[in-house]
Amino acid sequence: MKLKGKKIFITGGAGFIASHFIERIIDENEVVVFDTLHRNALRYTNLEKHRNLKLVKGDVLDSESLGNALDNADVAVHMASIAGVGTVVSMPSTTLKINLIGSYNLLEACQKRNVKRFVTFSTSEVYGPNVYRANEDGFTTLGPIGKPRWVYAVSKLASEFLAESYHRQFGIKFTSVRPFNVYGPRQIGEGAIHNFIIQALKNEPLTVHGDGSQVRSWLYIDDMADALQKLLETDKSEGEVFNIGNPQATSTTLQTAEAVLRLSNSKSKIVFKEMKYPEVEIRVPSIEKAKRILGFEPKVGFEEGIKRTIEWYRKNKK
Repeated sequence: MKLKGKKIFITGGAGFIASHFIERIIDENEVVVFDTLHRNALRYTNLEKHRNLKLVKGDVLDSESLGNALDNADVAVHMASIAGVGTVVSMPSTTLKINLIGSYNLLEACQKRNVKRFVTFSTSEVYGPNVYRANEDGFTTLGPIGKPRWVYAVSKLASEFLAESYHRQFGIKFTSVRPFNVYGPRQIGEGAIHNFIIQALKNEPLTVHGDGSQVRSWLYIDDMADALQKLLETDKSEGEVFNIGNPQATSTTLQTAEAVLRLSNSKSKIVFKEMKYPEVEIRVPSIEKAKRILGFEPKVGFEEGIKRTIEWYRKNKK
């Protein structure tokens, strides 16, 4: 079923992932973006001028303005959150408030305004420090109290439980998305490939934390947007949790830095920096469920995605 003629409300809608998703759906749907504009990727697009887009500057902690902006929506997509390990570690209380209370406020608004479709963005962090071919139906692993890194995972997992509870009790049809290391053009803030490319294009040292042996699976932004569109176009996604990633685009952090240097023809050197917070050593998803239910299949390979991202940053130097 094609996504057409819907009113889609997106918190964090000015962000990196949302901006790419909106480009896909804006011509045939009404989109309401609700965002503080702290990280505004829309400024790199012409979307704000589109006749089908309404931009509301607001905070998910303000339940009244959130509810008013949501009014008459067919679908709520909840992307607003505090993200990035460095930011989370420095702002753990703010992270919990925005990720938890923001989710509660939006679900309450959906219930009161009879919005029956809710998509929440979680995180691959819920699988803990070591996971290979993570399965959505398996156990999640949360870190200990006193390690602020895990505040993000705890708040996101709690938000998943909250959405599922509203699904059972109030009939709001939820879907949860667990993205695995998304990168690409217009990424703002933290992100290893984003940071490496910015440093490489300036011929500055590329900072690798630890010894660089950490393993990640990298998902290009076009594939993330593709998955989200497929998810909203099928009723079979309702009540489900999906890993969205690209297991075939897996590398160590050091190999990723080396690929950026080679593909950008940079003169930068790699420097190693001690970790100041607990590290995730390996994070590789299973995406069999997304393949089976959504027909999702990543199309952009590791080096092709890095090339496209480098080219974009060359043209849009910050």
